[in-house]
Amino acid sequence: MMVFSESHDGASDARVEALCKRLGISCASWIVDFWKKSDGALLNDQVLIYSVSDVEERNRTFEIDRDFNGMITVGDDSGGRVLLINKNGSGKIFLVDSGSVSLEGSHQFVTIDKLLDYIEHVEEGGSSGGGIGDIITIGVCRPTLDEVVGIKKMLGIDLSVLHLKSILSEPGKVVVRSVHVQKYKDVLMRFSDLIEFR
Repeated sequence: MMVFSESHDGASDARVEALCKRLGISCASWIVDFWKKSDGALLNDQVLIYSVSDVEERNRTFEIDRDFNGMITVGDDSGGRVLLINKNGSGKIFLVDSGSVSLEGSHQFVTIDKLLDYIEHVEEGGSSGGGIGDIITIGVCRPTLDEVVGIKKMLGIDLSVLHLKSILSEPGKVVVRSVHVQKYKDVLMRFSDLIEFR
């Protein structure tokens, strides 16, 4: 759940549009609407969304254009990782180590809320201290064959790839019951757009 620990008045349409034009950001991107509502913010006391006036400098500092063509950093997790999005407004939010030069090993999220939930629950062991729960499907997008095979292997699921793919395409289906979140942290991070721990 998104909580604004610190927020600001929205940036003017003219400032946001000028920034988007300079950096090649699609006006269809979620960050454009975010800036118009709050020109930068601290979310859940941990995730900093950069303001319109800071975003260019942060992208130069992290050399995003050099290492991540077609992407832009819009924030960080206050722990050495940056939030990357595609400039064209499509796709996911990537959580990447600030020194990384590729998306390999990054964590991907379909919304900012999913990223915040991940940071709060998976990394901190969940509000119950990392107890036992179920791994369930999100069902927002259709998984690729590689994603299905990856989940099958990492969770040790004894189902056919086709059957597992159909399960992953539906929301709220239990994939694995009664597991410790810490044991499956890597698979939950890697496939955070398809499965979650509850």
